[in-house]
Amino acid sequence: MTSSIRILTIFAFVAFVAVNAKPFGFGGPRHRPPPPPPCGIPPFLAELPADAQAKITEIWKDYQTGAKCYNEQGLTREILDALPKELQKSLHKRPPPPPFLAGLPKETLAKFDAIFQDKSIPHQKKIEQIDELAEKTLSGENLKKFQEFKAKKEEEKKEYEEKKANLSENAKEVDAKIEELRKQKFELIDSLDEKTREELFDLWETRPGPHGPPPPRH
Repeated sequence: MTSSIRILTIFAFVAFVAVNAKPFGFGGPRHRPPPPPPCGIPPFLAELPADAQAKITEIWKDYQTGAKCYNEQGLTREILDALPKELQKSLHKRPPPPPFLAGLPKETLAKFDAIFQDKSIPHQKKIEQIDELAEKTLSGENLKKFQEFKAKKEEEKKEYEEKKANLSENAKEVDAKIEELRKQKFELIDSLDEKTREELFDLWETRPGPHGPPPPRH
């Protein structure tokens, strides 16, 4: 299973959402039903068996960007549901990819992936490079969705910063401590080997309680 396509499915969380994300409070985040997958060939196509790749490519060959895709999604779901259970499980663990990556050629996805995987690039610089790449390589509906996504995240960041600035001194102190603990948690998770990380995620996904599942994988 290739790591590059898998990493791209969490691109939005790292490239834009992570930098603007609201921290998790003691009550846990509010959970909403996941949105339907975007129209287009799934970004994890290269990880599927060759026959499944061929069938899904055939399903979407005549699809026009912006059109409804209920039939194509239904046929794609039938193929995915027939895959081996372990492969289905690995696909279901991913958060959905951002809509503006839907239907892009592998060569374009690889350019985004190269920026994401380069750990020598500072986080803010990485966001700037992804922004520049999107404006340069995306077009039509994909570019429109990227611009909408970016505008939404910038608005959410502005709203969050305004609320944070208006906290009482006691609340600001607690918020800073929680942010530090959150940072330590993700640093610890990032330091684990993949097998240990997968074991923990499998455990947390079945954890009972009122707070729902853990945050998305990083």
